[in-house]
Amino acid sequence: MVFKTTSYLSRFLTWSSKMAGKPLSFILAWTFVTLWFLGGLIWGFTDLWLLVVNTIATINASLMVFIIQNTQNRESKALHMKIDELLQASHETAAELIAIEEMEEEELEKIRKKINLRRRHKQKI
Repeated sequence: MVFKTTSYLSRFLTWSSKMAGKPLSFILAWTFVTLWFLGGLIWGFTDLWLLVVNTIATINASLMVFIIQNTQNRESKALHMKIDELLQASHETAAELIAIEEMEEEELEKIRKKINLRRRHKQKI
C-alpha cells in the first residue's frame, strides 16, 4: 500500500482553511488572547511569558500563510479550469486563449494586441 502524503496533506489544508474562516476560530483566538492577558495581569508579564506568546503567534502566522496560499492556488486553478471550459464552449473564441495564464509575457502582449485590434475592428462595424 502506497502512503499518499500529498492526499492527506491536501485534505488537511482544505479542512484547515475552512476552519480558519469560521467564527468559532475567531472566538477561540480571542479567548486565548484574553486568557493570556488576564494571566499576565495576575502573574506578571515576564520575559518568558512574552517570549512564549510571541513564539506561538509567529508559528501560527507562518502556518496560516501556507494555508492561505494553498487555498488561493486551489481556487485559482478551479477558476482557470472553469474559464477554459467556457472558452472551449464558445465558437467565437480563439483557441490561443485557453491556458493563457501559462504563457510568457511576450506571448501575452502579442495576444493582447491582437484582441485589441479585433475589438477595434468590431467597433467600426
